[in-house]
Amino acid sequence: VVPFPVAHNPIPGLRLLGSDETARQLTVHRIPSPLVPYGGAEEYARHSALGTRHSVYGGDLFGEVERFAELAGEIAAREPHDVIDAHDWIGFRAGLRAREVSGRPLVAHIHAIEFDRTGGDGDPEIARRERSGLMSADRVVSNSYRLRDLCVERYQVPAHKFDVVHWGLEGDSGGAGAEIGTSPLGPTTPVVLFLGRVTSQKGPDYFLEMAAKTARYVPRAHFIVAGNGDMLPYLIDRAAELGIADRVHFAGGIGRPDLERVYRMADVCVMPSRSEPFGLVALESLLSGTPCIVPKNAGVSEVIQNAFKIDSWDVDAMTDRVVAILKYPGLRAELSERGRHEVSLPRFGLEEPARLTAQSYLHAIAMRA
Repeated sequence: VVPFPVAHNPIPGLRLLGSDETARQLTVHRIPSPLVPYGGAEEYARHSALGTRHSVYGGDLFGEVERFAELAGEIAAREPHDVIDAHDWIGFRAGLRAREVSGRPLVAHIHAIEFDRTGGDGDPEIARRERSGLMSADRVVSNSYRLRDLCVERYQVPAHKFDVVHWGLEGDSGGAGAEIGTSPLGPTTPVVLFLGRVTSQKGPDYFLEMAAKTARYVPRAHFIVAGNGDMLPYLIDRAAELGIADRVHFAGGIGRPDLERVYRMADVCVMPSRSEPFGLVALESLLSGTPCIVPKNAGVSEVIQNAFKIDSWDVDAMTDRVVAILKYPGLRAELSERGRHEVSLPRFGLEEPARLTAQSYLHAIAMRA
């Protein structure tokens, strides 16, 4: 996968072996597969059962990873390239296989590890494959220092192998003044937003407990949970138990146009993740002019200043900040203006992560020279 489009490629002559159809400067080879980002065995099984077009690949996640790797090796044998780029554990085996064939260096990107996704040890085979890929790669690109340190602690990967590249944003969301349409909740209804995968890692249960507390102080407040995940049935039941079912709106997964609209509908976005290697939601929210509350230990906290930072488990502190933003328009306006200005700076665009990623490629190439 190439992490930047043509316009942002700082090394135009560099030949990369990747599989991202948005990288239009490359010869792209799409390998049909039900493998999905951030997925595990259950997610794979669900996607592989969605239609007959997937049935040929079977129901074995690790077998699919190996099939994917063999096809990547075939591509590496016939396509000229200088560096191989692979993302997360599902792609590491393919990257290693390509390197076996061509001898070119492998740069492995890590966005989260099994510990992040599960809140614990998780699947030991996935953890083993993650560690193996990171240990074997020539360079590793992590999206935060926090994730780098976690890989060092959990997998004993040497810290000197890492290049930290914080994520950036492509384009402009339009800002807080953009047309947002008519809110179904009404123009004066305070709105608090959770946006992300509805899984334990992202802390939606903390969000719901905060919502119940906030409702005592701001009775008109409504709460949007935008996303899908295995905790959704629990959250629906819990909202009823807390007596706030009439003001919690489960929006499910939403596409890009609606995503921008829901950011601008919200008065505040809360990111209560138990474990958050980066947290792109915070940047998107701030660029939309919506104040954001983020965990102190999230990767995004390393790069932003104009957001409230809390411990994700501290529901009372979360409630205090949300209530303050909803009750004091001046505070919300200040956070909105400062946050939008901050993430509009060039360092939050794609040029800087593209430059740093290119440096990692060159470092990997020099190591094998």
